[in-house]
Amino acid sequence: MWTDLGLVEHFGGYLDSVADGETLRDLLIRSMLKIRVKRGGVRYLKLNRAQREYSQRATKRNIVLKARQLGITTYIAARFFVQTITKPGTLTVQVAHSDESAQAIFNIVHRFWENLPNSRMRRGALIKSRSNIRQIVFPRLDSEYRVETADDNAGRGMTIHSLHCSEVSRWPRGAADTLASLRAAVVPDGEIVLESTPNGAAGVFYEEWDTAAERGYQQHFFPWWYEPSYKEDVAKKPVGELTDEEKALVAKDGLTEAQIAWRRWRWKLMRGQAAQEYAEDPVSCFLASGECVFDFEAIGKAAGSLDAAVESQDNGRCLVWFPPQEKWDYIIATPSFLNLN
Repeated sequence: MWTDLGLVEHFGGYLDSVADGETLRDLLIRSMLKIRVKRGGVRYLKLNRAQREYSQRATKRNIVLKARQLGITTYIAARFFVQTITKPGTLTVQVAHSDESAQAIFNIVHRFWENLPNSRMRRGALIKSRSNIRQIVFPRLDSEYRVETADDNAGRGMTIHSLHCSEVSRWPRGAADTLASLRAAVVPDGEIVLESTPNGAAGVFYEEWDTAAERGYQQHFFPWWYEPSYKEDVAKKPVGELTDEEKALVAKDGLTEAQIAWRRWRWKLMRGQAAQEYAEDPVSCFLASGECVFDFEAIGKAAGSLDAAVESQDNGRCLVWFPPQEKWDYIIATPSFLNLN
């Protein structure tokens, strides 16, 4: 049937129809698209908790704040791939923060095409004319799938129908202009997804998250315990008495002892970065940003009492409250215990 363009287009018109609690889009994803698994090999994409919740709540405008490795990027790629191959004339663009990440996303998308369950699909309506420079073109559909990096040229001269901006908090300088350019290229009824792990309480992604409601964006927050593998064997790593913070997580979010044991090990291993990489709530995760010799809580309280910064640089990583004075001399010193020589 996938040799028939009419049938392909027919599917595209019903992707959001629901039967037995599942959209046609998700049915096609789990029955057609394969992913590489951590232990090796490939299998059909079976939706996890975060992916199911995103599917149920997604709108045309979405912003996703998440912990690491929950499969959101893979699922959005799957959603957009299905749209691209069932809606002729579709241009899909995914934008990553680095070349390495862009290539990894493109590999996911190309794997979808390579492992379609019927080889006739790839010789019929889904035949491709090009799959280089992170681009797949389906000439019979007049559809195209691109994966790019966030730079000044992203989105220039395009008419985009599906846009996914990945790890926006880690985009390089000029992120605000890049995002504005990409948004301008999306058709009025197109779909936009901004997605990232947190990276400090400043910058483009933080501002987008903070103002999502007034911009008309649906917020999606997925904490680390949505990943079922994040747990430890309590027989080998007994938990014992819980701290007040751990008791609150158990009471509010239903964490198990195995998850608490994993959390203790991960927080000890990653120290200051853990709260950022493995978000637990959509507020505190923004306060921690990488390794720091200072107390994050104290910094957060002090920052909360300040007026707005007068200048922002490097995608919000550098905020200036008091600009340097030309006639003054400045001395920068590093504590000796850091041993940065």
